[in-house]
Amino acid sequence: MEGTSTTLEHRMLTDTLGAFGEENFSTLSPERGILLLEGWLNALPGDVGAERIMAEIATLRDHLKTGNFDVEKIRHLLLSMASHTSILSHEPVVDSSTASQLTQLAQALRGLSNRF
Repeated sequence: MEGTSTTLEHRMLTDTLGAFGEENFSTLSPERGILLLEGWLNALPGDVGAERIMAEIATLRDHLKTGNFDVEKIRHLLLSMASHTSILSHEPVVDSSTASQLTQLAQALRGLSNRF
């Protein structure tokens, strides 16, 4: 997540945090989740350290597209993405504002995983 605050990554971060709201996940449909995941897949290529998260995002997106939800798999992927997001928030190249947003995102992902 390098570069200026106008990057696609930063817009996706803002959009995702907005979609999660105050951890009111009832408005987050699988379709909206798929759109967010696809947005992240477009935003992250080339970012150092994002390979693992990209693989998890693609796996979750593909799983949601099937319509046959394995809640344990979804929960595992969300927790893993939260862990990797938290790690990224501590990278030296991440500015303090972005680090704070990444921490919020990791917490939201953990909160969402608890719904499964």
